[in-house]
Amino acid sequence: MSNPIFNANRMKLGVFGSNGPGTMMTTHPDRFVPTWANTLEVARIADEAGLEAIVPYSRWKPFGSPSHVSANVLDTFAWAAGLAASTRYSSIFSTIHVPMIHPLIAAKQGATIDAISGGRFSLNIVCGWFTPEMRMFGIEPADHDVRYEHAEEWVTILKRLWTETETFDFYGKHLRVVDASSTPKPQQKPYAPIMNAGSSAEGQRFAAQHADIAFVIVTSEDAAAITKQVASYKQFARDNFGRTIQVWSYGLVLQRDSVAEADAALDEYVNARGDEAAILVFMDYMFPNHRELPAERQRMLRAGCADGGGPHLFGRAEDVAGKLRWLSGCGIDGMLLTFVDYRSGLAQFADTVLPLLERAGLRQAAGKPLTNARRP
Repeated sequence: MSNPIFNANRMKLGVFGSNGPGTMMTTHPDRFVPTWANTLEVARIADEAGLEAIVPYSRWKPFGSPSHVSANVLDTFAWAAGLAASTRYSSIFSTIHVPMIHPLIAAKQGATIDAISGGRFSLNIVCGWFTPEMRMFGIEPADHDVRYEHAEEWVTILKRLWTETETFDFYGKHLRVVDASSTPKPQQKPYAPIMNAGSSAEGQRFAAQHADIAFVIVTSEDAAAITKQVASYKQFARDNFGRTIQVWSYGLVLQRDSVAEADAALDEYVNARGDEAAILVFMDYMFPNHRELPAERQRMLRAGCADGGGPHLFGRAEDVAGKLRWLSGCGIDGMLLTFVDYRSGLAQFADTVLPLLERAGLRQAAGKPLTNARRP
């Protein structure tokens, strides 16, 4: 098996969002600038460190004016093809929003990247949520469950294109293909791995049925609550679809000499230098009724939006490694890491945190990749 997301490391790791300025909404000059040279450097650091995944986010329209920093996001398929040719180990993901990319296009592009990478391509499927993006494509946003109906047809067509050798017709409520086929097929069999972030009941069903990695947002600091969240997701996949899935999450890494210093740095990034206009646009579409909520709830939502959300991996290397050990103990199989400056942040993480995780038995050292595990 060539794709490292199926290796036997107990805590798999990846980097998320380095095809753009990242997930933190700040105007601070430390913020990452996603030139091709910079994002390639991040990918090579991740690859040489033995991280399992390099995952982009897809963005077509910024949170603000056309010149806003959030507009500067590299296309995820072209970006992935470039990284696939420049790396040797990490799985290279593309991220698609179902309404914007036809499965015939995704099938051809994905299989091409799988060939370039030698069987390391993976696909992150997003059902679409940002109304201005959809309308820019001439698409009127559908209700939540209807978006998953569309995604069900989309992924069904994609899998058939990746596996069937004869042409086929598909007539759905949302998609139609006639005499369809796609060649080459992915090197990975039966097809390239799929990631999906499904948190609603319908989203969980979709991920449990179709994804190899279910991506969840961890909002609790209670180990029992996280353990229950993860275990119930995996049990749902087993009981309803006879499938074994991984559950991953994501978190912001801020390495400082103490957790208190990291907290102070975060305050500088998102409070003193927060990108208020972008934060407000994001909150308006993620939480349409947020202005009607109590002030403390609004403050909490703003904080989560501004720093990108997810668990804080803050402080010394020992603190960061300890938090990752704790998340692994709750059943989390992998974490996607975000940084303010991906280059310096990831390099520091690789030098200082990874050895601690290796000594703890959560990971094997880079250069000894565990790729002998079989896809469930």
